Amino acid sequence: MLVLTRRSGEAIVIGNGIKITVVSVGPGRVKLGIEAPPNVRIDREEIHARIMQEQATDVLSAVTAGCAAGDHPTIITSASDTGVDLRAPAAEPIPTAVPVDGAVPMARPAYARKPR
Repeated sequence: MLVLTRRSGEAIVIGNGIKITVVSVGPGRVKLGIEAPPNVRIDREEIHARIMQEQATDVLSAVTAGCAAGDHPTIITSASDTGVDLRAPAAEPIPTAVPVDGAVPMARPAYARKPR
């Protein structure tokens, strides 16, 4: 954390468009003025934390609302969670190409390819 000392009326600049000015200093309180472009959102820390919590709750409720009653959303964190081995041979081997005019067919693997 960068700690700066400023007096009333002095300012600091962040990046190219944010200016923070010390407006007044009182007992146990500092009043700041913030100039920033309109696309930069400025919140107090406690308001920001509440907004983040509400957004997380909204996302969770949207995910669970898409499920039928009694169903639960499934979150797969790795391929081992599915119980499917993508390296296992396919049920039916993939047919090889038939040579045309004496051409040598390319060898194809006998297992299913992973989709791209």
